[in-house]
Amino acid sequence: MGIVERVLADFDLSDGTDCTIELNKTETIHLHVDNVRIDMTPEELRHFAEVVSQGKENLIEVKELDR
Repeated sequence: MGIVERVLADFDLSDGTDCTIELNKTETIHLHVDNVRIDMTPEELRHFAEVVSQGKENLIEVKELDR
């Protein structure tokens, strides 16, 4: 466990699952989803965010959802 420099995001999913994204002093990003922690570099976080964003766009297109 690292020393948290800053909490970048803190939110709950619709089912009550707690999610937190932290920047640690070692420049490691921690993505917490309940009891699960994923460690990423800043570059890995950027890539992850791009993939999730593209997934959202694909879902909107496939399901013909309003933006």
